Amino acid sequence: MNPDQPLRAATVQEIQLELVRRTRFNDFDGEQVCALLDQYHGHWQAVLLDHPGVPNYATPRRLLTGGLIKLRDLPDNIWNADTLFVLTHTPAQARELAAVFERDAPGAMPTVHEDMEATEMALGTGGQKYGLLTIWWD
Repeated sequence: MNPDQPLRAATVQEIQLELVRRTRFNDFDGEQVCALLDQYHGHWQAVLLDHPGVPNYATPRRLLTGGLIKLRDLPDNIWNADTLFVLTHTPAQARELAAVFERDAPGAMPTVHEDMEATEMALGTGGQKYGLLTIWWD
C-alpha cells in the first residue's frame, strides 16, 4: 500500500497487505512477508492473514473456538492472526511459493493444499484450478 494513499482509496487487498505488514510476532515479520509477496507478486492473486477458528466436534456450536480472537484484540491495536492464506493462479505456483517461504521466512510452516475438491469447496467455486497455500507461524 502506498503510504501517501488515503485508506479510503485503498483496495481491499491493499488493506489486507497492510495488516500483514503491521503484524509482528515470534518469527513472523510482516515487513519481510510483504517483501516476499511483492517479489513474487506474479505468483498469487490474493492473500489474507487470518486466524481461523477450530470446530468443537464434541459440542458443535455456530462459533468456532478461537475464531474471534482478532475481534477480542482489536481494542489493543493487534491483528491477532497466525495463518497466511495465499490464492495462486495454479497449484504449481503454490508449490513454488511454499518453497520460497520455507527457505526465506524463518518459522514459516507452509502447506500446499493439493486436494482440488477441498480447495474448491473452501473457495466456494468449481472448475477452477487455483492453487492454495497456507503458511502458519507459531
